[in-house]
Amino acid sequence: MILERLNSKEVLGFLTWKVTRLIINNLAANFVEAGIEVTVEQWRVLLPLAKRDGLTQGRLCEILSQEKTGVSRLVAALEKRDFVRRESSKEDRRVKHLYITDAGRELIELTMGMVMESQDEQIKNIDSEELAICKRVLWQILEPTLSDDCLIED
Repeated sequence: MILERLNSKEVLGFLTWKVTRLIINNLAANFVEAGIEVTVEQWRVLLPLAKRDGLTQGRLCEILSQEKTGVSRLVAALEKRDFVRRESSKEDRRVKHLYITDAGRELIELTMGMVMESQDEQIKNIDSEELAICKRVLWQILEPTLSDDCLIED
């Protein structure tokens, strides 16, 4: 039977999904422990806006690789808490530009150290050369699927 040939240690999709869940759950627990009242998913929306304020909601969907409805809900929750504000485009009122507020920037500043510590904790027992290889291999899978302007880098 085909299912007998599936080995969780060999299925890349399972491994990447499980590692992602582990990282997100760990960070979410750290946020709760520190009294940070946003989800990791909401926090992740703030990062591109902190780097490039005024993105359209559609562009943010592309960057996050998420559907419009999901991003819209995340933005609405952040807007309700005054971390983000939406403004209609002057050219087309249907297009919404997103701006991170001072409170949103403060949240990023407050949590960035926590995020980096959490990441360091997750990889502390991995050989640095092996980690570099892992990152290169994952990037080789991702890069061909991304448009040139999908990532926002410093």
